Amino acid sequence: MAVGDPLVILTALWELGLHTPLDRLWVRAFPFFAEPPGFGGRELLDSPEARAQFVSAWGFLALYALNALFNTFLGEELLLRGVLLPKMRGVFGRFDWLANGVLFGVYHLHQPWGIPGNIVSAAFLESYPARRWRSVWMSIVVHSGQSVFFLFLVLGLVFGLAR
Repeated sequence: MAVGDPLVILTALWELGLHTPLDRLWVRAFPFFAEPPGFGGRELLDSPEARAQFVSAWGFLALYALNALFNTFLGEELLLRGVLLPKMRGVFGRFDWLANGVLFGVYHLHQPWGIPGNIVSAAFLESYPARRWRSVWMSIVVHSGQSVFFLFLVLGLVFGLAR
């Protein structure tokens, strides 16, 4: 078992179990931070007609893959963990990983309903491991797991497997 394997499993458990309740508490305390109706795209895939539009939409799959590559890998991880995290040590000392997690949460201000969950997951599952093992690859693998998961879901839509 590689060092990153438990982190990928913890990330999946976090996303499936604890992230949502934490975000719900946040929105209950601050209802004006709630996700706008229709923003998440769940309604988009509710009808067979809507799902049928994705069949053979290879351009959509390519756009999703490019977005995952440039946002998750190059944008968030290389910038936040690869460039900023090592520099944050001089300002925040041994709590640089925690400050980096807070920065990641604030970076997602365009999705205010998820800020607390993003802070916790970024700090403990991405920033701390990147600092601990002195490798941005730890956070890239952990954070990109979600993108790979959704890539397979989109691939299923493109192949017409969603019913």
